[in-house]
Amino acid sequence: MKLVNKIPIWFMRQAGRYLPEYMEIRSRNSDFLKLCFDPELASEISLQPIKRFDLDFIILFSDILVIPYALGQDVKFLKNHGPLLNSISSKRDLNYTSLYKSLNKISNIFETIKILNTKKRSKNIIGFCGGPFTVLNYMVEGGTTKTHRKIKRFIKEKQEEALDLIKILTEISIEYLKKQIESGATYVQIFESWAGLLEREEYMDFIIKPNHQISEEIKAFSKHTKIIHFPRGSRNNYKVFAEEVNCDVLSLDRNYPKHLPNFLREKGITVQGNLDPEELLTEGKRIEEKTKEVLEKFKKNNHIFNLSHGILPKTKISNIEKVIKVVRNYETAK
Repeated sequence: MKLVNKIPIWFMRQAGRYLPEYMEIRSRNSDFLKLCFDPELASEISLQPIKRFDLDFIILFSDILVIPYALGQDVKFLKNHGPLLNSISSKRDLNYTSLYKSLNKISNIFETIKILNTKKRSKNIIGFCGGPFTVLNYMVEGGTTKTHRKIKRFIKEKQEEALDLIKILTEISIEYLKKQIESGATYVQIFESWAGLLEREEYMDFIIKPNHQISEEIKAFSKHTKIIHFPRGSRNNYKVFAEEVNCDVLSLDRNYPKHLPNFLREKGITVQGNLDPEELLTEGKRIEEKTKEVLEKFKKNNHIFNLSHGILPKTKISNIEKVIKVVRNYETAK
C-alpha cells in the first residue's frame, strides 16, 4: 500500500469570466470568436489560471462552436445572450465544400497550442471539441435553449438528415483533434454536454456511435494521447458509454449509478470530477467539506479532481483557492 499525496486538478472553464485578468483582456476585445482565433491572446488566457493557481493541466482557450463556423455556419457571440447561429435543418444549409478548407478556417487554434507547447513546462495540454450531437444541437437550435424542441423534433422527423450532419461533425471533429495533437496537445476532451437529452436507440445512434468512432480513430492516430469523454447528463447510460467507448478518462456530473466508480476502476478508466460548481458560490466551511466528499468518494479510483461542469462567472477566486488547498493536502492509500 503506497500513499498518494497528489491528485491532479484542473477546472472546466478555468480560463474565463471569474478571473479579473481575463476580463481585462475581454474589455479590449469584444469579439469572442476573434479572441479564440488570436494565438497570442488565446495562449495568454489559457495560461492565466496556471500562473495564478499552478493547476496541473492547461486547457486550450477556445469554444466548441468553432466547428460550425468552420463548416460555414454563421456564428456570433452576443453580450448577455451567448451564442447565436443561423438555424439549419440539412447539410445543404452549410457552406461546406471540403474538410481541408474548413480546418484551414480555424488553423490559428493550432498555432495557439504550439505556443502553449513552448510554455507548458511539466503541464499537460488539453485540446478539445464538442461531441457531435452537442454541436448539432446548437446548429439546429440556433444557439442556447432550455427546451431543445427543435433538435428533438429534428432527429425524430428528419433522422436521415440528422445522421448526415452527425457524420460530417464526427469526421471534422476527428481531424480537428488530430491537428491539435500534432500541435502539442497531450490530452483531448470531448464535451458531449447534451448527452442527457437522449435515451435508448437515439443515445446509441447519436452519442455512442460518434464518440466511439472519434476514440477509435484518435487511438489509431496517437496511442499515447489520453482521451477524456464527458457525456454529461447520461445518468444510467454512463455505464453503457464506458462499455462501448474507449475512454482513458470519464468525466462525471453529479448523477451517475452508485456502482459506476467500482466498474470504472475494474476497467482501468480514470474518473474525472465532480464537485458541483454551485458549491463554489457558497461561504464558510461548506466548500472544504464538499471537496473532501468528492475526494473520499473516488479515493479507490484513479482520479482527476474537477467539477461537474464549468466554473460559474460569479465564483470567488478565494473559493477556488480553498478547493485547491484541500485537494493538494489530501492523502489516500492505494
